Amino acid sequence: MSSNVLHNPIHLLTTRTHPQFLLKKLGRIRAAGKSSSGAAAPPRVLVAGGGIGGLVLALAAKRKGLDVVVFEKDMSAVRGEGQYRGPIQIQSNALAALEAIDMDVAEEVIAAGCITGNRLNGLVDGLSGSWYVKFDTFTPAAERGLPVTRVISRMTLQQILARAVGSDIILNESNVVDFEDNGQKVIAKLDNGKCYEGDVLVGADGIRSKVRTNLFGPTEAEYSGYTCYTGIADFIPADIATVGYRVFLGSKQYFVSSDVGGGKMQWYAFHKESPGGVDIPYGKKERLLKLFEGWCDNVIELLTATDEEAILRRDIYDRNPTFTWGKGRVTLLGDSVHAMQPNLGQGGCMAIEDGHQLAEELDKAWKQSFESQSAVDIVSSLKRYEDARKVRVAIIHASARMAAYMASTYKGYLGVGLGPLSFITKYRIPHPGRIAGGIMLEIVMPSMLSWVLGGNRSKLEGRAPHCRISDKGEPFFVIDRSSELGTWIT
Repeated sequence: MSSNVLHNPIHLLTTRTHPQFLLKKLGRIRAAGKSSSGAAAPPRVLVAGGGIGGLVLALAAKRKGLDVVVFEKDMSAVRGEGQYRGPIQIQSNALAALEAIDMDVAEEVIAAGCITGNRLNGLVDGLSGSWYVKFDTFTPAAERGLPVTRVISRMTLQQILARAVGSDIILNESNVVDFEDNGQKVIAKLDNGKCYEGDVLVGADGIRSKVRTNLFGPTEAEYSGYTCYTGIADFIPADIATVGYRVFLGSKQYFVSSDVGGGKMQWYAFHKESPGGVDIPYGKKERLLKLFEGWCDNVIELLTATDEEAILRRDIYDRNPTFTWGKGRVTLLGDSVHAMQPNLGQGGCMAIEDGHQLAEELDKAWKQSFESQSAVDIVSSLKRYEDARKVRVAIIHASARMAAYMASTYKGYLGVGLGPLSFITKYRIPHPGRIAGGIMLEIVMPSMLSWVLGGNRSKLEGRAPHCRISDKGEPFFVIDRSSELGTWIT
């Protein structure tokens, strides 16, 4: 091995979730003098990227007793353009995965988040502000024993995860730019010339992943067709107690608002246009007010309450779905393989599910190596991980794209988009497509939400089903689909 390859001593990390008999057996075999290449040694997992997905994988692997190293080029920044994206929605499926990995970490995330899943959420007509379709995200969680959806600051979430993983595992200012898989080991090569050897390399380095590029060659991310303005305002709507988030629908544009706690509202404004646009200095707010002129007060008041300096802009990209996630001892996770549009709030959630599943498969392979007294079958474990994840991820990825299409092609009234005939809009005559679409969504959405939020729970081994709001006796909101309101249950 070249002298510049660094190989830290294998160390067994304290764990509360790994079977006790396995740890004792590992200790006996190591005491007998087994080498790091034998069945006794835990797989060494190299993780390229210290974002949410990479840190969740590292935490899950650590709790299993695996040997982990995380390479991150800048831990002081929120990964994945987090400064533009602000808080992140952690839905029931992702919170349940965190509980299965580390209950203490999950408790900390849940305590730091703002609950939105126990309130009214859904689609709203952008012009009138009236409800189009209401989403019940509480019932699927309660029926399946899952935590209720929260919104949390990305920086806070990353800090919680990084603290739990440990500074001894995370190598800051370490950027993986290449790798070598020789069939027996994989070597991660950093931009500073250093190399690290491991049993598996996981690319969790974002939508423009260098690991992905070295695996499959360069490919361009797909532009969604939309630019996105986002901001956070000190603003408390009158209906804050009963409404969590709303998606305001319009033609070629849409607007999303969400309570993020602390007397603040986060919003996203999507507009269909070519990529690469640049606003004039201090011109973002003025442009937005012009783009959304005539929309309901909920939108205009939130934009008006936002400081110009708090408004940021980015073009929205994703990746075309693929059913091949890796080769040999190298695989991908999160945005590096399935970057998706933000319309379902599931991008980060899918990365969390990925991290849990991958750690499970590596742990199973390690256990099997004890039974057979052979080397850990890394390649087969990565294949099982990919097989377990790719269909679910592809469906949610496609649904996120479809949600963007539906939100921006919505026509609430006759006359919308008809140029000279657009004056008809003022008569508020419902568009036939709106009526048909509403009926379809009322039928499809309950089943879709149930599957998105609860479809992964069978893979969360060792997690006891429970729903925190009902456990604590706190009030929760039940949707009345026939009115603008609902009922608080205590």
